[in-house]
Amino acid sequence: MSKSIKENFEDLTTTAQTYIESSIAYYRLDFFKKSMKFAIDGAHKFVLAFFLLIALLFMSVAGALYLGVLLNSQALGYLIIGILYVGIMILCAIFLKPVLRKLILTRASIAYFNDKKEVGIDDISPFPKPTNELEDLR
Repeated sequence: MSKSIKENFEDLTTTAQTYIESSIAYYRLDFFKKSMKFAIDGAHKFVLAFFLLIALLFMSVAGALYLGVLLNSQALGYLIIGILYVGIMILCAIFLKPVLRKLILTRASIAYFNDKKEVGIDDISPFPKPTNELEDLR
């Protein structure tokens, strides 16, 4: 006939434990996905920045040599390029922090909070959803 209260409580306990284990597994996988996306994006940007710095180094040397030829003083060419970089550094120190803060917070918020798929309680259920196998074949 009907189950006893003890059997119902045992079923409830087992189901709750399975649900909690599934939720933990889901959030661990979600954390892994987001951390790997962060690591891959960071590595990609690091490689791009490295090559950009190498190109900037060669262009700076070429610019300094060109200015040196124009001014008949190699040292003056290098000095002008150095002063240019010090000026850029000062401008970045003054104006770049708020821009970077806004840019990074916006992008991180979008990546962290706006996944393409919203996750509901049904998505982390320990019990598989019934599927119609004929629709999968179409």
